Amino acid sequence: MTISFRGLGAVLPAVVTGVALVAMGCTDATTREDVAESRENLQEEQEDVAEAQREAQEEVADARQEHTVGRPVTGEEAAEAREEIADARQEASEEVKDEQQEAREAAAEAKATEKQHQATQARDAFVKQAEQQLADTEKRIDDLEERASNADGAEKESLDQQIETLQSQHDRAEEAVDELKSADVNNWQTHQENVRVAMQELNSSLNNVR
Repeated sequence: MTISFRGLGAVLPAVVTGVALVAMGCTDATTREDVAESRENLQEEQEDVAEAQREAQEEVADARQEHTVGRPVTGEEAAEAREEIADARQEASEEVKDEQQEAREAAAEAKATEKQHQATQARDAFVKQAEQQLADTEKRIDDLEERASNADGAEKESLDQQIETLQSQHDRAEEAVDELKSADVNNWQTHQENVRVAMQELNSSLNNVR
């Protein structure tokens, strides 16, 4: 039986939407709950912006209303009224700007969280398939060990050599997978090639098993 590694290269674009993948020991992961929380936070910030804009309009209107009376006013009183209205408008504008900045930050965080979640899904799919192939290799090694226990002479020597080679390559591939799993989710692809190379070497040896 030959274990194909080609499927690992196709995992990234083939992550199925809505399918929950277990992190399988990965130390860094972004979940759907994290994405939902970031989106909820963004929505709250956007609502705060709208509320700040409404309050700003009301504060400016209140300032104008306060100085709109049915009596003559002096030039000094009119100047004071204009200054107070300008101050209310400035304060309201600053409050709106603060809320808008918080909303922009929430939007950036939501985008980053979504990107991390997609990376988590892709990494977990890659790890899942790699670990399945490692498990299949272990079964092949067990079969060879059983054959070697019933063989003798040149055949046993050949089987023992193949077992040793496969076990060594299996261990290197497993170590590469473990390193990938412990990497930051945003950097997991820098370790992906190490896993792919190790698995290809293992697969090549499996193809030569006699």
